[in-house]
Amino acid sequence: MNYPLRIRVCIVVLISLTLETSRVFGQDSPLPASEAAASMKVPEGFQVSLFAAEPDVKQPIGFCIDDRGRLWVAEAYNYPNHGTKPGDRIVIFEDVDNDGTFDKRTVFYDQLNYVTGIEVGFGGAWVMSPPSFYFIPDRNGDDVPDSEPEVLLDGFGNHANSHNLANGFAWGPDGWLYGTHGRTNWSKIGKPGDDDSQRIQFDGGIYRYHPVRHVWESYADGTTNPWGIDWNSVGEAFVCNCVNPHLFHVIQGAHYEPWRNRESSRYAYKRIDTIADHLHYIGTSNVREGLGSAAEDVAGGGHAHCGTMIYLGDNWPAKYRDSVFMNNIHGKRINHDWLRREGSGYVASHATDILRSQDPWHMGVTLQYGPDGGVYVLDWSDTGECHSVKNTQRETGRIFKITYGKPSKPTIDLAKASNDELADLQKHPNDWWARHARRLLQERSSSNQSIDQAAQILQKQFDDSSGAAEKLRALWTLHCIGRTDVSFLKTLCQHGDEHIRTWAVRLLCESTPSEELATILEPLSVSETSPKVRLYLAVALQRLALKDRWEIAEKLAQHSEDNADHNIPLMLWYGIEPLIDHNPARYAQLAILSKFSLVQEHAARRIGGHDKWEVSEVACNQLFQSLAVCSSASQINLLKGLLTGLEGRRKLKTPQAWAKCFQTLKTTENEQLRDLALRLGVVFDDPSAIDELISLVNDSAQTTNRRESAIQTLLARKPKQLLDTLFRLIDKNELRTVAIQSLAEFAQYDTAAQLLGRYSSFDEASRRAVVQTLSSRTAWGSKLLDALETGLVPRRDISAYDARQLLNLKDDQIEKRLLTLWGDVRPTASSKSKLTASLKKSLSSDVLAKSDASLGKAVFVKSCAQCHRLFGEGGTIGPDLAGSQRTNLDYLLENIVDPSASVSKDFTTEKLLVDGGRVVTGIVLDESDFAVTVQTATEKLTLPKSEVEERQPSKLSMMPEGLLENLSKEQISGLFAYLMERGGQKPTGPEQ
Repeated sequence: MNYPLRIRVCIVVLISLTLETSRVFGQDSPLPASEAAASMKVPEGFQVSLFAAEPDVKQPIGFCIDDRGRLWVAEAYNYPNHGTKPGDRIVIFEDVDNDGTFDKRTVFYDQLNYVTGIEVGFGGAWVMSPPSFYFIPDRNGDDVPDSEPEVLLDGFGNHANSHNLANGFAWGPDGWLYGTHGRTNWSKIGKPGDDDSQRIQFDGGIYRYHPVRHVWESYADGTTNPWGIDWNSVGEAFVCNCVNPHLFHVIQGAHYEPWRNRESSRYAYKRIDTIADHLHYIGTSNVREGLGSAAEDVAGGGHAHCGTMIYLGDNWPAKYRDSVFMNNIHGKRINHDWLRREGSGYVASHATDILRSQDPWHMGVTLQYGPDGGVYVLDWSDTGECHSVKNTQRETGRIFKITYGKPSKPTIDLAKASNDELADLQKHPNDWWARHARRLLQERSSSNQSIDQAAQILQKQFDDSSGAAEKLRALWTLHCIGRTDVSFLKTLCQHGDEHIRTWAVRLLCESTPSEELATILEPLSVSETSPKVRLYLAVALQRLALKDRWEIAEKLAQHSEDNADHNIPLMLWYGIEPLIDHNPARYAQLAILSKFSLVQEHAARRIGGHDKWEVSEVACNQLFQSLAVCSSASQINLLKGLLTGLEGRRKLKTPQAWAKCFQTLKTTENEQLRDLALRLGVVFDDPSAIDELISLVNDSAQTTNRRESAIQTLLARKPKQLLDTLFRLIDKNELRTVAIQSLAEFAQYDTAAQLLGRYSSFDEASRRAVVQTLSSRTAWGSKLLDALETGLVPRRDISAYDARQLLNLKDDQIEKRLLTLWGDVRPTASSKSKLTASLKKSLSSDVLAKSDASLGKAVFVKSCAQCHRLFGEGGTIGPDLAGSQRTNLDYLLENIVDPSASVSKDFTTEKLLVDGGRVVTGIVLDESDFAVTVQTATEKLTLPKSEVEERQPSKLSMMPEGLLENLSKEQISGLFAYLMERGGQKPTGPEQ
């Protein structure tokens, strides 16, 4: 057509913009490597160079920098397949002329099978390749291994998934090699050949290994998937987490979220939270809701992070020093957080991102600064939800370098430096030099080389330096070479700088005998004015024998100014928890006199939950005798904690001091305190407490929450009058559902008749409760199937979960009738494959675009929302779907059609047979010596272990199979349309 010139120009511009948008934001291939570097957005004065790219580097998952400034890069070709074949590599890159691009490439080793981390030093390479931790010797430094890798330890988990596992390494300022470890793939660590009794189970978090003494130890427990650790100028460690929350201050002996009934943090009860005061995403109820939006861009780009760097180099402007930087995977950028002190720890606030990539395949993994102060960044180069979905041939990978201005060209070969020169490097403005020099001096000291002169230089540096950071560099190095004895460190405990005092305490804990250490630290627990030092005094408790902890703990617990501190109350608790076995009466007194509300509640909980009642009874008597001296707030803390610990115990011997205490508490004007006392009275078999609680349940003037709480308390004893009350309550709207659920506790023959007789008048929530209750016992299950057969209970009211629960009753007649009336609960593998293929074909882009997402939402609410949360609605039993690959049709089909194909350990179910023939199926959330807490599809139950006759672990997901088989085509397409919605936009189908 002959368009006017103006229109022809517009068409050309539109075509150009369309092609550019497709090229940049399309998902089929990455930008060319050089263009990816050139198009990166960095602050004024910065530039990005391409250090290396495919085919020279592929699948880079981790790296370190050696003493010559060369990059040792771990290439993970086998990802995501564990141990399939050798082939993962360690490759050395050298930039001879320091122009930001490598000039020389050497393959060091290429026979690893699942490499995740690399560090060098002490004459070789330290490599994490689960299940093994290797040392590959190269003592002559010719870049050729002296022998096959030495297996230092094995048992590092790789059994749950491809990415949440032990990973990168870094040398700490104290001379240990630190590593991070994902929470899903727990490990049983030991030396090759060790049996289970010799191994240590590690559930994830931070660990460390001493390169001279060859000792492995857990350093901190928890976080979901930490990837990368670094230290600030005063030696405090930080890790980023590859899911929300994104940043933690690492404290030795700490417990961080999450938990899920892991033995390693059984008595932690509460875990230390993130230090970030912000999120890098906007979807608080759906973490992916804002991806790609302008608001998300301002927030930081997304919820997944990888790699941690505290910048202490000398190339970037000074304002960036001591700040945290981490790759944001979804945001294709490097986030920047400012750190500021608050109390004993830190708060991290969001600063302007330092780099933004325009490459749709950019996936930053880790980063660190080098000898010229420039920062190297690994780019895994792929797309997806923190996982690879496009780069299936392992063909891409990049390394970029970020510099400011023109960096200097250092002459680097630290191995040739004298001891004196290495000591002098502790004053270098770039901490890279100080760290490498420190490790080299440690190596030389451990090989019995003479370092006396270097030690004198370091001591003079420590004495003459004015700043804490400079003094600490010298102190750490003196420690690494064995020149910090107890007398020297003891004098430093009185130093004027809190950071020096902190490290004096920390280093004393490394090797000082317990009794001597306690003698040194006890006076400080009274006089110390710095919350940071008090934090590490609390940390020190875990390094002491139980008998040596008391004085320090009791004095630290009196610092009321630390009650609201982010770290101190919890670290104190972690240190005193085991003391109950040493002296239960003194333990109770510590709880009573503590100025920390958290310590009061947790200590009382530990008292109630102890496996020996004779220990608990001694502590309880002390509590009840001294309770009058406490404020009402402290009394509430103590009673709440005690009741939590006593869960699962139906009836206990009454402590001698209880009767007098109960009479006082019953008459208090504080309603909450009265209720807590009544609950304890039930546990201690006080008839008057039971009568008062029955009256409370029947009192319609009381709040619903208070009445429900009274019902839950009474269920622990199951008095006859409660059963009569529950039958009355099923006719009351406000308490009907909880009454129906509670009836499951009683093996009453006419329960089914009572509930089914009212079924047609119940609302949907009450009907769900009826089906769940009647599915828990064989006699009731038969009555439920009778109602299904007559049509009183519609077939649609029996979910796949309910059907599986009926099967779990293990009754042949029920199973046969269920198959006839409802259908097959257990589809075959071939039928699942056929259904998956059929659904994938039918759920095209056009179908999904036209589907009714509101109809799908209704299906989700009925069938999924009991367990899963999406767009801020739903339960928390199963994984939050907001963070899953729900825009990927293949992923959804796999997990909905065959949910048990791949189940995280945290979401597997158990079937429990309880006294009286009741069957409970669900996820075990918590377990004590006396109780097991189970999350079913509708409620959380705490069952006394004494009443659990049988437990059968299952490999089945909590999510049952067959969810789609009772839905219409419109309901199925609507459900997938709803699940795949992204920020209000319609899904585009299988090609996503």
